[in-house]
Amino acid sequence: MLAIGALEVLALLAGFSPSASIEAALPEIDLPDAPELSGAEFGPFSLILGWLSVGRLPLLVLLIILLSSFAITGYSLQWATIAATGAALPPLLASLVALVGGAFGMRHFGRWLGRIFPRDHSEAASQAELVGSYATIIRGEAKPGQPAEAKAQDLRGRTHYLLVEPRDADARFAAGARVFIVSRNRTIYRAVDRLDPTEDPS
Repeated sequence: MLAIGALEVLALLAGFSPSASIEAALPEIDLPDAPELSGAEFGPFSLILGWLSVGRLPLLVLLIILLSSFAITGYSLQWATIAATGAALPPLLASLVALVGGAFGMRHFGRWLGRIFPRDHSEAASQAELVGSYATIIRGEAKPGQPAEAKAQDLRGRTHYLLVEPRDADARFAAGARVFIVSRNRTIYRAVDRLDPTEDPS
């Protein structure tokens, strides 16, 4: 962990940030902060990343939390096992249990720190930029009141995964449909299948 931090500092002095480069290559997951979502609302990939608090903190911070939680869980487990039985667990079994502990640590500490250090304004701005852009439905069928998972790109070329529902009451968007986002209400984006040339998307 110290080596990771030292590498990041040295890279920043040279004008390059490894963690920022990795984050730029990852998709943005536009997940709400409050309610827990089910797999029916988000796909498994988005759901797992959201559960692990990805997007709440810089990737380097989350990596340090994961490694720290993994190490603490592993050492604590082996210490307790040796104290109780006089023998340590097999490394593979201990690693699997420690990995679960690391994942839970990443989730809960990530959420806690995310409330203390909220995400920067650039991310919020990039999400707002999605209004007036095209999105593709990638999972499920979008109906009014029943959003489906879609993906879109912001002006920086970063991919976002988001929830989209039709603006019009009689509209339906099947998987693969390309739609135009016209508004946003918190975490739900509303879209039309084609834009009227006389209509203002804002």
